[in-house]
Amino acid sequence: MMKVSRTLLLVQMLFSLFWCCTITKADDSWTQLKGSSQRSGNAAEITLKTPLSLAAAVPLTDGIFTSPVVSEDQVFVVDGSGVVFAIDTTSHKVIWKFATRGGLGNCNNVASPAIIDNYLHVGTTAGYYYVLDCKNGAVIKEIDCREPIFSAPVVNANRVYFATLGAQVYAVEPNGEVAWTWDFVKEVVQFNGNRWSGADWLAHRKDRVTWRDHFVCSRDICFAGNSIVIPAGGRTVFLEDDGKQPRLRAVGEVPKYAGSEYPATFGQSADDAGNVFVQWHRRDNAGRVEVMQLDGEKIKADYIKGTQTSIRDPGLLSFASVSIRGNDVYRVRPEEGLGLCRHTMGDETTEVLCAAASVCSPVLTHDHAVYGGLDGKLYVVPLKGGEATTFTTAFDAPITAPVAIANNKIYVPCEDGYLYVLNADGTISGPKAALPERDLQVWKIRSPLTGPLTDPKFDWYTNYGDFGGTNANAQGLKPPLRMRWARRLEGTVKHLPVCGGGRLYTHTAEGQIIAVEQDTGRLLWRRYWPDVYLSFTSPLYIDGKLLIPQAGIKKSRMRCLDAATGKLLWEAPFTGSPSWSRQFPPVVHGNIAIYASGSGEYATQGTEKAFTFGGKPAVQPDGREVMSWIYSNDNPYYPKDHHPIVWAWDLDTGEVIWKKDFSQYGRGGNDCGIAILDGKLYYSTFFGYATSQRKRRGLPVENNGITACLDPETGKVEWLTNKYYVTSKCTLSARDGRIYIGGFNRANENTQDRFVWCLDAKDGSLVWKSDAVTSALNVVTVGEEFIFSNALRGKGNVFDRVSGKVVNSIGHNYACCRFTLSEPYVLGANMDMIDLSDNGKLVSTGPAIDSRECLGAVVSNGRIFYTSQASGFVVSQTFGEESKKLPAIWERP
Repeated sequence: MMKVSRTLLLVQMLFSLFWCCTITKADDSWTQLKGSSQRSGNAAEITLKTPLSLAAAVPLTDGIFTSPVVSEDQVFVVDGSGVVFAIDTTSHKVIWKFATRGGLGNCNNVASPAIIDNYLHVGTTAGYYYVLDCKNGAVIKEIDCREPIFSAPVVNANRVYFATLGAQVYAVEPNGEVAWTWDFVKEVVQFNGNRWSGADWLAHRKDRVTWRDHFVCSRDICFAGNSIVIPAGGRTVFLEDDGKQPRLRAVGEVPKYAGSEYPATFGQSADDAGNVFVQWHRRDNAGRVEVMQLDGEKIKADYIKGTQTSIRDPGLLSFASVSIRGNDVYRVRPEEGLGLCRHTMGDETTEVLCAAASVCSPVLTHDHAVYGGLDGKLYVVPLKGGEATTFTTAFDAPITAPVAIANNKIYVPCEDGYLYVLNADGTISGPKAALPERDLQVWKIRSPLTGPLTDPKFDWYTNYGDFGGTNANAQGLKPPLRMRWARRLEGTVKHLPVCGGGRLYTHTAEGQIIAVEQDTGRLLWRRYWPDVYLSFTSPLYIDGKLLIPQAGIKKSRMRCLDAATGKLLWEAPFTGSPSWSRQFPPVVHGNIAIYASGSGEYATQGTEKAFTFGGKPAVQPDGREVMSWIYSNDNPYYPKDHHPIVWAWDLDTGEVIWKKDFSQYGRGGNDCGIAILDGKLYYSTFFGYATSQRKRRGLPVENNGITACLDPETGKVEWLTNKYYVTSKCTLSARDGRIYIGGFNRANENTQDRFVWCLDAKDGSLVWKSDAVTSALNVVTVGEEFIFSNALRGKGNVFDRVSGKVVNSIGHNYACCRFTLSEPYVLGANMDMIDLSDNGKLVSTGPAIDSRECLGAVVSNGRIFYTSQASGFVVSQTFGEESKKLPAIWERP
């Protein structure tokens, strides 16, 4: 492991001091993302003065997810729909604009432009790369890359470099002439087929793809010394430009930490000393900022102390590149109270500079750090400490792309579709511009879903498919599969995407709720609430509303939003840790929303081994029992203060209709599930298998768990059994008069066996008990023809509907994959497609866009949707006949 030398730290500090002390006037240009090819964000030559005042708010055609660039008297910005604007820096009038090719599918453009000489370089989601004349917008060069470009062009010396989503690297002259190209997939992964085709990957691998096949370059490239540094498939690639061709110098791998698979890069930047800073994520909030440095042809690696996160350490991940000045590293994250932090290389202390949560990389001026918040405010934070100066945008939409600063002005791109121009010279000359009042309505769908399955009855509207939790549908799924769209995600998830109203909804574990068009993936709106902490819960779409349980150690809230706009309609408190087992959202009966949880006290680390996921228990001084927020997979019992609770709210107002505590039967409630069938509510919860442990601790010993049938309107119990119950990491499902129950844990401490139980929904009596299985994870899937359950690192099983006998199985050694069933296929990680009607045959796999295998895909309205758990990526596919008519936006005839 590399140790940052005292000499290097001294050189970096002196370099920083030199710039801070000798250059204080504002520059008149900002030619690329974060101001330099290193993406360091270090603009020490720029001095800002407050207060700030609004000079203009320029409307564009869509939300803005890219950073502006400035040259001479023009500012250039690309909006989400790929429309390029040139704006006069004095009058703030649009000089020219240019719509890049691709139509409505050319959306979610995140590649910031770059300027070299009099040329503007622009990469697009549609896969076209443009070189435009800065003066009039004339097209000088168009390069058809035939795959999306998510990474901003980087200017170094007299060339421009860019990378496609498929990790192809281009070196071009200022006028766009291609000097050379290099392909990570061919050169390193050694795959020569169509990298976006599941059929080609299956032919190549002869089995499912894994993290070893991960290749996408979805974040920004940068320069470190003489090397072009590319974040490709969880690896850090160092290329050198030899003039007519590239030379591969090294491929860096993040060392083992919370796993050893190639992780995902969520941000990359470098400093003048040649250090590359990689903000990465491997699984379940595990990540940190790695520091890599090329030493000859080898890489030395260390990490920034205080940036490491995991499921048992306090703190959430970052989803943006860090900024660097000297030996100080500045990092934002979507966690209120820890929004902007300063870390020092070689020091384990973390200094909080501003509380406001963010996924927007900061820019460092002489005295300030400038960044946008998820709350729609711009923050100008004194580096020496003190209160931040803020500017509030008009519609509270997040600011997610870095600002540009030039000519004593800050150019602020906002997801509401406005480019805000702020005076930052400390004076307010002339009349102050007013905030815009016209909502640009970027939240409106522009490309409605088409096809024969657009009716709401074909929506995958909840995490388990329907209120019965069957986790299954039948929509004519068949090969071939074809990519439709791909978009970037600044967060992690543990649930499946849900659909309704032509939109797809995602809840990140860090508290963002995001709505996109189902047809194109275009971002419609993003909302964020603070104090959400590793909440692995799914939204629910119901009649134009979106219900989402958002939980945290400090507080937990059920929130109801307008599904079209994201506007909050009501919120209500609940208790509990929505972690491994409780991805499920509420169920709805009539006008009543019903949810299940467990009460109790939580911390990042529990007080007993059984209350922790790993590591040493954190004993409380007063001896209190405290549950870990993310608790053990194999939990034998729960703390004394845990109660199993079912809540019911009025869907229109959030008023509590009824609330029922089942603690008279036992303590626990974290591992539970709910379902509705034929107008009845079914609830099952686990109290832990260790009866002897509960007796020792003075807890009820009669029951290891219960399953109950309730009247959903009143909460009245109609029947209850203590013989059959979910054990952990599993909800219950209901179909055709039967209830299906599984779990990860053993049911009691006297056996090692696990089973699936099938109960009669009328009275809870046993219909059948399955053969012994390794486990029955997440949910027992019940289709019209097949009953299926996954096992953690074991065989997935197909059960006989009459007897419960295992009649077939699938292997492939999946971990905690959250499969779904669209008969006759189950869908797994990286869009794996397995035919249950053909002995579990794998018929398609990949492309490998995820580092982990925790989530499968869903079929909704005749499309496939897949969200990566670890890699910050969402994609959609078409299938069968529709795939012939609906190609990806980057495919050409």
